[in-house]
Amino acid sequence: MDGIAELDAAAWVATSADPFVRHQVHVHRSHRVLVRGRAAVADANRDRTGPDPGRPTLWCLGPPGDLDPLLAHAVDVFDRPDRISIEATSYDALPSPWRVEVRGHWHWMLTRAAPPPQPGEDVVGVIDDPDAVTTLLDAANPAAFLRPGDPGEETWLGVRAAGGVLACAGTLYRDPDGTGHLRSVTTHPDHRGLGLATAVSAALTRVALGGASGAATLGVYVDNAPALTVYERLGYRTHHTFRSGSLHDSAGG
Repeated sequence: MDGIAELDAAAWVATSADPFVRHQVHVHRSHRVLVRGRAAVADANRDRTGPDPGRPTLWCLGPPGDLDPLLAHAVDVFDRPDRISIEATSYDALPSPWRVEVRGHWHWMLTRAAPPPQPGEDVVGVIDDPDAVTTLLDAANPAAFLRPGDPGEETWLGVRAAGGVLACAGTLYRDPDGTGHLRSVTTHPDHRGLGLATAVSAALTRVALGGASGAATLGVYVDNAPALTVYERLGYRTHHTFRSGSLHDSAGG
């Protein structure tokens, strides 16, 4: 098909104007990349959220005018994928062999500016207590994407309540270019509504921005209106909206 090319992952990252590609794609963990105009279908970051499944993890990026025809070609090039994340605007163009049950509908957000000081940020500190973090996540966020001891974990910040109970905590995943990606920001149900997640997120953002890229990123579900309000107040803006799913979760998978 006209205009389609295969790129080396390093060349793709080096030449892309897309901040998601520049800041979140791991060159040495990426495989095949097809591009057309401003769109790409890439087998990348297979082990970012768990063990390498041994099959492609596809990221389908770009405007529909470029991405939709690229998808029609890519389905005959890539092996059957394990996971797919696709621009929400092109979900209906997914070829039938790649149809997935959507398990995540989410925004990828980025900021390069330090947030304004937040109430309670002065009591946010480093949490060097994996057991306390695990207890918090088990109680309030059992599906957290990053837990103590997972690859890429840099530091945990949080707030302890009276008696030393961990009321809120979150962590950073440090990408290869130095970008800090916020993950697993969690507030215990008994301490919600106090602005703790905002304070922890602001503190994490400051640490994230200290990396070589000068960028901080995060992912948030589109229906999590309170979190979106917080992140926008901290300066984050949406650059992509994805729908994600696994073929092994889908019928016939």
